[in-house]
Order: sequence, then structure tokens, then C-alpha cells
Amino acid sequence: MGFQFFLLVGFGGAIGSMGRAMVGTLLQSFSPWPTVLVNVIGAFLIGFLVRAMEGMSDPDFFRAFWILGVCGGFTTFSAFGLDLFNLMEDEGFAHSLAYLTLSLVGTISGVYLGFRAFTALNG
Repeated sequence: MGFQFFLLVGFGGAIGSMGRAMVGTLLQSFSPWPTVLVNVIGAFLIGFLVRAMEGMSDPDFFRAFWILGVCGGFTTFSAFGLDLFNLMEDEGFAHSLAYLTLSLVGTISGVYLGFRAFTALNG
């Protein structure tokens, strides 16, 4: 991969990170739930975009910007881990289990729904 590839990842990552920060700022009083929201939305986008790439003859630059960059900067597994750890310490088992379940089921469902949405829009 050349310099252009990494530049696209960086620009996309900056956009995704700013989007993540905006969601976190807008929903800061609902912590740690904004992390679930961005991860589920990001999973949906990844599912949608992977389907969109399937017909491309050279998807590398599309993948660099949208999937590695934008979605990679928008979603955050490390914040998920920290949020889960804090919930276990502060809120107990029930809240932690709900957060874990919603995160896992939500992101897997998001990818699936993204695939389905692209297929529905493009026949």
C-alpha cells in the first residue's frame, strides 16, 4: 500500500473520530451508552459498506477511507472495555451484563442489518 492509502485512512479516521466525539458530547449525560450507540451505528455502516465494496474491481481506497478510516475512528472497542469495567465496579452485575449483551448483540445485528439494507436498496 502506498502513501495515498494511509492518507485516506488518516483522513477518514479524523472524520470518524470527530463524529465519535460529537455523539459523546451530545449524549454525555447518558454515559456509558454513547459507546454502545457508536459501535452499533459503526457496525451497521461496516456491514453496508462491505456489501457496497463487493462489486468494485479495486476496493482498496474505498476500504481505506470508509472502513478503516471513518468506521475505525468512529467505533471504539477500548472505550467499550473501559465502560464495561467501570460498570462492573460501580453498578454491579445486572448493568454490566445488559451493557455487554446490548453491545455484542447490537453490533452483530448492526452488521447484519447493514448487509440487508444495502441489498434492499440495490436489489
